[in-house]
Amino acid sequence: MSAYWLLALIPFLGGLALSGQQGMLAVTERFLRRAARRVEGTVTGHVTSREATYAAVHPVVRWTDDDGVEYERAVPDTVSAQRIREGLRVRLLVMPGAPDTVVLDSPHRYKAAMFGVWLGVVLWVGALTAVLVRIATLLPSSCDRYC
Repeated sequence: MSAYWLLALIPFLGGLALSGQQGMLAVTERFLRRAARRVEGTVTGHVTSREATYAAVHPVVRWTDDDGVEYERAVPDTVSAQRIREGLRVRLLVMPGAPDTVVLDSPHRYKAAMFGVWLGVVLWVGALTAVLVRIATLLPSSCDRYC
């Protein structure tokens, strides 16, 4: 085999990394949905943060917990913040005793993580299949020797 078959390592390792990272995200999201409390909050504004090479807009949400303490935090979000206008009532997931863990209650994150898991699986299984098929075609046929 030539060195070009080492290029199959790129989708194989990339697929493994993608499915592993997205799998951890899906497990975390599943745990958050089971353990967190659901509260209702109000969008009070938007905050811009610099992430990597682009600016990201996050909605700022105010909510009150069961003890009557009011919190206001910027919510990391996968939905574009422009669609979440100021004054809109939103459902939130908050871990008890940890108001910094607030996220929007949206099934989108779990679905996106599962899509990433399956995309990673397709990448690494496809690369592995291509290499195994190539190896199988290079093996000498047993009929050539004994027939």
